[in-house]
Amino acid sequence: MNKKSSRQYHLILNPAAGRGVARKMAPQVTQLVREAFPECQFFYTEKPGDARDYAHQVSMNEDVVIVAGGDGTIHEVVNGLIGGNATLGIIPIGSGNDFVRILNIPPNPSRAVEIIKSNRHLKMDVGKANHVFFHNGLGIGFDAFVVVESQKVKFLRGFLMYLFSIFKTLRHYHNMRVTIERDGVREERDIFMITVGNGKSLGGGFFLTPRAKINDHLLDVCIFRALSLREVLNHIPKALKGNHLHLPQVEYFQTSRIIISSDNGLPMHADGELLPMDIQRIQVDLIPEALDVIHNIPAEEL
Repeated sequence: MNKKSSRQYHLILNPAAGRGVARKMAPQVTQLVREAFPECQFFYTEKPGDARDYAHQVSMNEDVVIVAGGDGTIHEVVNGLIGGNATLGIIPIGSGNDFVRILNIPPNPSRAVEIIKSNRHLKMDVGKANHVFFHNGLGIGFDAFVVVESQKVKFLRGFLMYLFSIFKTLRHYHNMRVTIERDGVREERDIFMITVGNGKSLGGGFFLTPRAKINDHLLDVCIFRALSLREVLNHIPKALKGNHLHLPQVEYFQTSRIIISSDNGLPMHADGELLPMDIQRIQVDLIPEALDVIHNIPAEEL
């Protein structure tokens, strides 16, 4: 869909995105946006929550909110926009850009601005985990601890940062026991990790839910059952390309709701943002067509 109207534009830029790379790119990005949208309002975040709060303030208008940052900043903005009328545009300059790959937006500010100007819109689905929305994916178990480790890494970005964090996490991680409820069935099992995907990839390029689509009104769920260290090392390369679905240790299905619980707490992240580690029960729902987003997806892939 292509919308034409005289809408107000807002740029939310996170200078801390990409381990400070965004701060260096800020002059270029603001200049490109100012030239493309002369009346644009500019907002620079200073602390966590700022992007969400500003997005919420303008969400009721039929404006375009452009976020310049990575998956974490996009996550905040999405949580501010849900329930409103604004459209999301993205200039990817963060360390994790899994979501923009789905939208076919390159990590090139000039090209990203051109895509925003092209004004192709899509009503996309969004996931909801208890009271938190996620645009790309939710991870439970191993990959939540990978996020913890990745936040300690100062010398790498993107895929290499996540890969380094995986091997650090493997030194101390143990499988966990959870209860899973879906479609009226409740069962306990030992798992290595669970991924609930609205998008195809997480962790800088791991295609854990390769069949997911952001507009199919379904969540894709990938469960890795309890794994030995040797199995983990054997299967990580397969998950990079989405070639793990045939493995006997993997269960893959689609649903609009799943409930996961554990008396010991559920280590979780939403779009790479850690949730409190003491949550014992999470209900994950699919909210169809919850967000209007500007994209560059080829027509044959929609």
